[in-house]
Amino acid sequence: MITGFLQILLALNLVAIFMLSYNYSISQKEIVYNSNFSQDNLENIYQIEEINNVLFPILNDLQNESDFFIYRYTDTLLCPIYLHQEECEVESCNFQNFPGEDSINTVNLKYVGEKYKGQHGQMVWFRIYEDLGNNTSSKIHAEMMNFIKAIHQSISISIDEQFDYDQVNGPKIDFFLQRVGYYPDRIKNLYFLEQILIKALNFIRPNHELQSSTSLKVQNLQSSYNQMALSKFDPLNKLTEQDLEQYRNDIKLLDSYLDCVHCKKCKFNGKLQIHGLNTAVNLLFYEKEREQIEKNDLVAFFNTFYKISNSVKQLDAMFERITQILYQYIKLASSSFAILSLLSSVVLLLKK
Repeated sequence: MITGFLQILLALNLVAIFMLSYNYSISQKEIVYNSNFSQDNLENIYQIEEINNVLFPILNDLQNESDFFIYRYTDTLLCPIYLHQEECEVESCNFQNFPGEDSINTVNLKYVGEKYKGQHGQMVWFRIYEDLGNNTSSKIHAEMMNFIKAIHQSISISIDEQFDYDQVNGPKIDFFLQRVGYYPDRIKNLYFLEQILIKALNFIRPNHELQSSTSLKVQNLQSSYNQMALSKFDPLNKLTEQDLEQYRNDIKLLDSYLDCVHCKKCKFNGKLQIHGLNTAVNLLFYEKEREQIEKNDLVAFFNTFYKISNSVKQLDAMFERITQILYQYIKLASSSFAILSLLSSVVLLLKK
């Protein structure tokens, strides 16, 4: 009877090793990408990663510039729908406002990181996709919707990096897989948005509100991009005025939907990135708007650019963590198999 029980355990262990090994093989980033993206998309993705590796250290450095610490933000309550959700009672959901106007929050961006559980906002995003999806007017407009989706995916990755475990913050792999990793189209959206931000960067002009040291770093960022080739692949080359107008309406609707999020920091981070995205669109497609870009717009743009750039880099880290965890499980299952095999052999010898 003992021998039969050990044989069952050995069989189960062997199945576990096979399944873990299979999951390990298909969870590697290169295999995931090669299996889900066309050759053209792959070339574009690898070019963006190459450029991102150059730009990210400069973007990271820019976040330490005092010019980009402070963001002026008008808190609104324009939620167009009713969603049942509990009020956020976590103190860290709130942020301290600088003295000043009651209707305008002057926020220090160093203290509003996305270290939360990402639950309340998800219902709002589902409703956003439902309503905006019904408004899609063309294939190009649908492509522009991917900008908004990429913001959501970037926020999910930021939350995953510093997931709130109540007492400590740290990575949460299953959260990453559920929100991003299992969906190649969501991964592609991040690269698509970074490509747009890189192109928008080239249209930023000197701003007298920035300190000279900050302006030099912005110029350094632009020259780093100009020295590298970006793929000619451009899904927005047939964009029409109607598409742009529809997209601007989407942005307004999205901004009002974010008012439905009860966590103030979560709501703020979403609105900040939407402002950064809107600035990128203005830089790319509206020549008159380029002349009117203010410091606050640049703060939002570079904060959004940094977060998207960081999310693209974190994709490597997340896939690496997944394969490391699976590898450890394979080692554990293999050790168990060896021990069970030894026990089975000993039992057989004792029977003889």
